[in-house]
Amino acid sequence: MLLRILLVCVLAVGSVGSVRSENIKIGLPSVTITAMPFFIAKEHGFFQQEGLNAEMVVMPASLNIKVLLAGDIQYAATMGSAVAAAIRGINLRIVMLFVDRPLQDLVGAATINSVAELKGKVLAISSRGGLQDIIMRRILAQSKIDPSQVNIITIPGQTAMIGALKANRVAAAMLNPPFNFIAYREGLNNLGFSGNYVRLPSTGVAALGETLEKHPDQVRRLIRALARARTFAKENKARIFPTLKRALRIDDEDLLSKIYEQHKQIETADGRVDAQLMADTIRDARQTEGITKEITTNQVFDFSYLPAR
Repeated sequence: MLLRILLVCVLAVGSVGSVRSENIKIGLPSVTITAMPFFIAKEHGFFQQEGLNAEMVVMPASLNIKVLLAGDIQYAATMGSAVAAAIRGINLRIVMLFVDRPLQDLVGAATINSVAELKGKVLAISSRGGLQDIIMRRILAQSKIDPSQVNIITIPGQTAMIGALKANRVAAAMLNPPFNFIAYREGLNNLGFSGNYVRLPSTGVAALGETLEKHPDQVRRLIRALARARTFAKENKARIFPTLKRALRIDDEDLLSKIYEQHKQIETADGRVDAQLMADTIRDARQTEGITKEITTNQVFDFSYLPAR
């Protein structure tokens, strides 16, 4: 009789747990190493432990906020679009940031060994006005090279950039992992890590103000799951490699290890960034969007849902 009662109790607990499991969708601009916490949290059970059934939906960065506003996803990982939306008056907040710097290298042709050698040369980026354009110009400026002293062209596709570097059609190009490490295997040169020149949050969690007001517990549970996933990834490199292989579609463990180690350089300590970076991010977005009115940091960022320090 006692055994039967205990069995009924266990089944009841399981039933309540399944009822409480909440379905959420998170919009990702792409599947890259910076999105690692989402995949670790899903595959290693951290979402489930917080009563969440999370689905990651990959879509262009330009659509993330539009789909968020339509209610088809509950959270967005695209920080650039989130900041731009918030300063335009859309009621959303960034509640967690995974990284505070870009993860790209300026890669030189085999004959180029320093940024100083790029004067008068042809350089390649993926598109005008995007992140690579910003990074390239800041690296040049901090190296005391005026953009007018170089010829910056666009080459869509990282593989095509490597080809142009090997053929000496360009002297340098901005490459993301894993293509930067592939380039080094081909004898090309690392001229600089973008994170040493630019601080810019790019991946994290943004939510509408309505979600924060109506479902604060869900937001805290989501963030708690991601925080635990980030800690787990830092402490269990070997155990997360199968997840990274599947997510990034890379079987080369040496390549994965290099990507993993470089990514560690740009991670935030606890999901927060300092006041100066928040202010700088808002300032840059206002300039890009042509917005003249002042925007306070609490109109864009809200780290109060993160675990206490």
